[in-house]
Amino acid sequence: MTHAAVECAAIIRRELQGDSLGDSFGNSPRVVALCGSGNNGADGYAIVRTLHSHGIDAVAIEVAQCRPESDANIMRESAHRMGLVHPWSNLARIVDMQNRIVIVDAIFGTGLSRAPTGPTLDAIHWINTHASKGTQVYAIDLPSGMDCDSGKALGVEADVVIANRTLTMVAKKSGFAAQSAHLYLGKITEIPIGGPRITRQSQIVE
Repeated sequence: MTHAAVECAAIIRRELQGDSLGDSFGNSPRVVALCGSGNNGADGYAIVRTLHSHGIDAVAIEVAQCRPESDANIMRESAHRMGLVHPWSNLARIVDMQNRIVIVDAIFGTGLSRAPTGPTLDAIHWINTHASKGTQVYAIDLPSGMDCDSGKALGVEADVVIANRTLTMVAKKSGFAAQSAHLYLGKITEIPIGGPRITRQSQIVE
């Protein structure tokens, strides 16, 4: 989990420090990670912590509460002790303080099996509103709301994050080949997590 987050953070950091996301004065936007309650959210918290350690302005928004005994909560608490975690209710204040942001979608991963509802669905719609205005969106593992096997929305089409980049763990998921998935994925980068590389023929779904 931590290794994957470090790899994801390195990609985001390189692009922030390059000429693709900074403005004409060399100023980088704030990274805003929207984090769910599971392993995907854990990656989001770890990405924010890693970016912060490299001097990047990054914050995590807690969209859903982690279970107290979970790995995700360990990652959340680590980021919280650094002052990097904010509740969903503070999102507008956090974003209004910034002229430009970059969004990390760490709400849902491969474990999602039903359509998003409640605050998580609101978060997906919030991301897509900003994406439609040109905000860069990184999806971690896969865009939240998309079924990893079929490549289709678990709800309606509008209930899936539309990303510019998908940073997926180990290998592309089977649903990524579906025509429906192309609307959501953007550019796909495979992230190693320390184990042997999975070939296309023996591809697994986490």
